[in-house]
Amino acid sequence: MAANDNNPEDTEDLKHDRKRLVTPSVSEIMRNVANGDIEHNEAGQIIRVGRLRFSDGKQTEKAYRFTVDGKLEEYAARMPAGAMLGARDQVDVALGGEENPQEVTESNDYFATLLNTRKSRYLTGRRHKGPRIRITRDEAAAELRSAYANTDMTKVTFTRFPDGLPCGSAKVADSFLGMQKTTCAGGGSMMWQDIVTAMADRKEFFDALDELKADDRMVLDAAKTAKSMADVGGRLGYGGKQAERQGKRKLIAANDNLMAAIRKVSV
Repeated sequence: MAANDNNPEDTEDLKHDRKRLVTPSVSEIMRNVANGDIEHNEAGQIIRVGRLRFSDGKQTEKAYRFTVDGKLEEYAARMPAGAMLGARDQVDVALGGEENPQEVTESNDYFATLLNTRKSRYLTGRRHKGPRIRITRDEAAAELRSAYANTDMTKVTFTRFPDGLPCGSAKVADSFLGMQKTTCAGGGSMMWQDIVTAMADRKEFFDALDELKADDRMVLDAAKTAKSMADVGGRLGYGGKQAERQGKRKLIAANDNLMAAIRKVSV
């Protein structure tokens, strides 16, 4: 492997970027909408406009998501009804380029507005001139006690500066790596596809809850904080040995009804 002999001063103002491919293009979509024929399925849903195909809620496509331990995995993502099938939005070959000062300024302004702080200013580090004096921890503590003893605290004034942003880098975003998309699979913010999928799944779950009867919802609510089946039955008004039997029976029935409702709304 070749040695990395890049001069940091040569690459300081450069950035890593990639060519982004989005298909079909906006012009292709508008051309099909204007001139393409429309096809409906038996339920009346639009499944094709010209060469554009759309999901009726049953199709899946390969996608990627982060697991609990931060690893990237491939899975079959269910495409919601109306989603365009076969669309591509991904990065391609790596591109070079210089850092755009305007983009850096806009990024810094964004963080200042988001965190309600004053705009950041870049302060370069200063080299320490003169000999360095090494002291032990005990000596430093003794000097601090001496300073406290020789200071009249009634005459000390304190100045509170307004909240600010880190000024050790020209780009404030370098201090908030979790809010950046990185070039590897181990960092960056959550993909928008995963956010949309999670929102759709959440809506389906609450739609399924709305399909349940009030008694089933009461059982599921009791199970959230119950410590045992007897506790579930006790919260439903049963006592003694009957509490455990009825709690278990009611919870199994409510769970079966919930799964049936989820299958119904996900079709």
